[in-house]
Amino acid sequence: MEARAAHERLVRHRVEHIETVPDDTVRRFARAFRCRDLWEADARVVLGSDWPIAPFPPLGVTAGARHRRPSDLSLPPHGPEQALTPLQAFQGVTVNPAWAAGEEHTSGRVAVGHRADLTVLADSPLDVADTELAGLPVRLTVVGGRPTYRAPEL
Repeated sequence: MEARAAHERLVRHRVEHIETVPDDTVRRFARAFRCRDLWEADARVVLGSDWPIAPFPPLGVTAGARHRRPSDLSLPPHGPEQALTPLQAFQGVTVNPAWAAGEEHTSGRVAVGHRADLTVLADSPLDVADTELAGLPVRLTVVGGRPTYRAPEL
């Protein structure tokens, strides 16, 4: 309680950088490479730019969580039964990290009262094939309501 009171915003406890989880402890963890098992156990799966332990851009991370080969999408999936759906992977890089940081009321989604941090892509990340997602062109990025990148054709 004292630690929480010392912070202006809620900071949730979490486990990071654990890549394997024994069956009997899946429900105790909130992030690992056994993504589907954790998701189905009602854990908040949070994907990040270093997930799983590598410096990938967010679209590459999302593609890796869906295809199960984060470093080389040309290879067949490793443990495809652990793949996240496109919507789950998208939530893993948007609303779930905001929740984990205690910022779900101000970030993680496009909504009135939230920071206007967003990326406009050339196609829907929910409809693009897993193996093509990482290369999906970015058309616009906005941080705090201000454009930080605009594709020349816009």
